[in-house]
Amino acid sequence: MAKKKAATKPKKKTTTAKSPVKKKVAKKSAAKKTPARKTASKKAPAKKVAQKPAARPVKKKGVRRATMTTGIRAKKAGKKMGRSRIPTDAPLSVVFQNDLDAQEAFAFLGIHTVRELEEFDPDQLVMKLTSPAKQTVGRIRKILAMNNRCLEHDEAFALEFQEKLASMKLRQ
Repeated sequence: MAKKKAATKPKKKTTTAKSPVKKKVAKKSAAKKTPARKTASKKAPAKKVAQKPAARPVKKKGVRRATMTTGIRAKKAGKKMGRSRIPTDAPLSVVFQNDLDAQEAFAFLGIHTVRELEEFDPDQLVMKLTSPAKQTVGRIRKILAMNNRCLEHDEAFALEFQEKLASMKLRQ
């Protein structure tokens, strides 16, 4: 067995000579890359100014729309009223069963459901409810003035109205 060991030739180390050369090449390339990076970083701001705005993001197939737009939606201002507690076709007599004045107003306006009531603006309701009262008070003042009478602190109106009546009778 000793003869077999002697018969084998020792191998020469040729790889040791090549490995230092590779390391030197690697160091040179690394040294070349660092200045290139520095020059690229100096030139990069000039390129950013000249770049066109980015194109629209490409919609990925199979991705839900909600995940694409998360965080982009504008927040709505104010609070929401929430879920309604009464149906839209509920009769107003049931909703306002304890408020007789409101029931009279709805009867006067000819409104029967919540849906009909929601169509009105608050100012519009006030005008529709108060205009007949104003007209009635106006008729009362005129009839009293025709009979030489007036409401309290309303003598000026009564005198003006009597003068208008007299001038109208003269024209006829």
